[in-house]
Amino acid sequence: MAICMVVQFAGMKADKYEAVNHELDFWKNGPPEGNLSHTAGGNAEGWYVVDVWESQGHWDRFLHDRLKPAFDKVGGIPQPRITTFEVHNRMPV
Repeated sequence: MAICMVVQFAGMKADKYEAVNHELDFWKNGPPEGNLSHTAGGNAEGWYVVDVWESQGHWDRFLHDRLKPAFDKVGGIPQPRITTFEVHNRMPV
């Protein structure tokens, strides 16, 4: 079952997001297995990421194997608020 993750980082700006992306280096390491879509942006309150994953297991593996180490290397990443739900419909498919 596909899941959607809405991740909110209070007070975070684009520079931290870009630093994490630099560490993840998708051009060299390839995109995360199981990621169906990724959208990110910010406002005055912080930074937001909305991802759709093939399964909870795909997200968990990416989080533990790649994302947490990148967060640790960049440092200063606020504890995110994560809302997860099962995807009922997605367009385009």
